Amino acid sequence: MVPSWLSHWLASVMEWLVDWALWWITGKTYVQRVCGGYQLPERTIYLQSHLSQMSSEAVRQTLSGAATANLDDAVVAICKAEGIEHAQNAQLSIQLRSCLVQIHSVAEMTAEVERLRRVKFSSENTTHEQSLMELWTLLQPDVPLSGRISKQWSDIGFQGNDPATDFRGMGYLGLLNLVYFAKNSPHAARRVLLHSRHPTIGYGFAIAGINLTSLLLELISSNQLHAYFYKERGQQFSLDNFHDLFCLVFDQFDRFWIAKEPENVMAFNSVREQYKMALEASLETSFTCKLTAEQFSATQV
Repeated sequence: MVPSWLSHWLASVMEWLVDWALWWITGKTYVQRVCGGYQLPERTIYLQSHLSQMSSEAVRQTLSGAATANLDDAVVAICKAEGIEHAQNAQLSIQLRSCLVQIHSVAEMTAEVERLRRVKFSSENTTHEQSLMELWTLLQPDVPLSGRISKQWSDIGFQGNDPATDFRGMGYLGLLNLVYFAKNSPHAARRVLLHSRHPTIGYGFAIAGINLTSLLLELISSNQLHAYFYKERGQQFSLDNFHDLFCLVFDQFDRFWIAKEPENVMAFNSVREQYKMALEASLETSFTCKLTAEQFSATQV
């Protein structure tokens, strides 16, 4: 069995040899070939991995979404690293900068998502408590809540009398996603809530939403979601773009769950894993999180 370090080394050597051969044949560097041969978002996708290998501080700050990043300096640094005359390649510089805008903006959004995930839900935080009560009001507008600590929380899918304990893994981000879904996609949210109350194949609405927030974080950490944003959302991104994706995923997961005909809630982890695999396949083949009809085909779990 070949050691992992040797496999990585061999892959790097092969990549360098292929890049050198293409440079020798075409007279163009990797960056020139990508910028000249692809449109957005493919151009950004192929460049991001290449740029991550560069040591320039300007490039690193751009890739990390740093507020101090200077994209013009990054363009100059990339051209220098590739042996390209920056001043004589105005069109290439424009193409590069458009990719860097996308990369930096998604990185900024990702950093904000991670920051909110690390914010622990606190019952002593007025803003947190207001968000929690807003979630109840949005989902149960005609049902008064008997108290902050109440069995009623299970009606919207929390596990115990105090929802605060359910946000441990995803922090305040998990709650913000649920509130955004209920507020901005009210019809879909109430439909999903209704399905989640099915006597046989129901599941915890809130717990499922927090779990799906975790799923999206997994895809972000593995860079699998970057292509989706590059394709779907243009060049400027915000936290709302992440929330919008959560709405799509939660609504879609509910339909996926029903299509898979699970026996009961004990199948949740299995169906979640199938759904994640379906998302990964869609992202890999078409840079989208929208599943095909075939992926929804009912299969007994």
